[in-house]
Amino acid sequence: MRRRRWLAALALLTASCASAPAKTPDVVGKPGTVPSWLPAYSREQLALLEPGNEPVPVPALRTYPDPALFRYSHDRVLSDPRDAMRTTKLVADIVSESPRTYTVTEATPRIANDVAQYGPPPAREPDIWLVAKRDPAGRLQLVSAEVSKEAKEAYDEGHEALKKGRAAEAVKALRGAVRLAPSAPPLHLELGRALVANKQLDAAEAEFREVIHLDPTLSFGHEELASLLHQRGDVYGARTSIAHALAYHPNEEGALDLASKIAPTPGERPVPFSIFLEVDPMGVVRVASGPTVGARMYAGCRAVMRYEPELREALFGVGPNDPYFLSVAEEMFCIESAIGAFVAERAVARDEGRSAPEDTQTSALTGLAHTEGLLGFVMYEILGRHRPEHARTAPAAVHRATVRYVQQHILNYDPGPNPTNYVASAR
Repeated sequence: MRRRRWLAALALLTASCASAPAKTPDVVGKPGTVPSWLPAYSREQLALLEPGNEPVPVPALRTYPDPALFRYSHDRVLSDPRDAMRTTKLVADIVSESPRTYTVTEATPRIANDVAQYGPPPAREPDIWLVAKRDPAGRLQLVSAEVSKEAKEAYDEGHEALKKGRAAEAVKALRGAVRLAPSAPPLHLELGRALVANKQLDAAEAEFREVIHLDPTLSFGHEELASLLHQRGDVYGARTSIAHALAYHPNEEGALDLASKIAPTPGERPVPFSIFLEVDPMGVVRVASGPTVGARMYAGCRAVMRYEPELREALFGVGPNDPYFLSVAEEMFCIESAIGAFVAERAVARDEGRSAPEDTQTSALTGLAHTEGLLGFVMYEILGRHRPEHARTAPAAVHRATVRYVQQHILNYDPGPNPTNYVASAR
């Protein structure tokens, strides 16, 4: 009965977080399936997986995400941080009543097994030959750009000429490519770069804006436009453009470098939790995290979200044999569980007349959840970094939250009430 109660409570708590149903893949992501992209563990990580003497009523199966599947979420402000204590209690109840065995130990951030948690290492740059298109259900999907053989040959000719410093020749070839395939964003992008090299800046700006018009999710279009605007002293335009670029691809090194020039003094950024999460040979779920109560609770929550099928059924409506997939709801829920543990720890310390242990990490996340919400943080600092392809296909509201987070915490300025009031980013 109690188990049904917390499942019902969880469903009510997270109902607003569910999005469109994920498709079911063939094999990847199913419990017990070890993907080819999982790297070998270090000696230090393997030491965490040494079997102990714990009883194992129901062994857990090794579980990894299917990178092709993903769920977004709505944002919400945690008006009263004490409300997060309900989330903390739900997680604690799940662990105490589960037939599976969980252990949480202390470890340094270098122990984190991010690939096992989030999927294969992400690309450092976006694939310019993938464009965002809406499927029949209205969801954005990345598909190959439609370019004829002749247009691709002209592109290759211009690309090689630009690499060799022959800007005028590159412009000529790329203009020909654009005439053959005017709706292909990569061709306009490369033409814009060639025009910059040929010092035709107004024409280059028009090409970069055309890239954004054709596919607003391609971060290079925003980045190149931001660079031009920055050179011209248009601070507002440059900041807005680079915020979109980073929101669509948080790992892109050129955009990060340009952001540091546009905003030499970055804003304050909460630090994500670094954890280790895996199943040992006996079926015990082994978790390692930092020493704070917030880090331990976040790690424990991430574990039960992965290994408790009833929990995922309540949250996402998927069956016990359906594949595991990443979701914004999981990250937000687990950060809230960490905040609840943090708040509870301080309440107990206050009642006992002592000082609570220092926990600047969870304290910063508590302030963020209370004032802004966690959606932008989760998308930029966690999921956008590990799976940037899903940042490109995010719903407009999710992208806006990510842009606002970048503007405030990376670029260090207040964007005002409408942070994406920018015609080139309309979607």
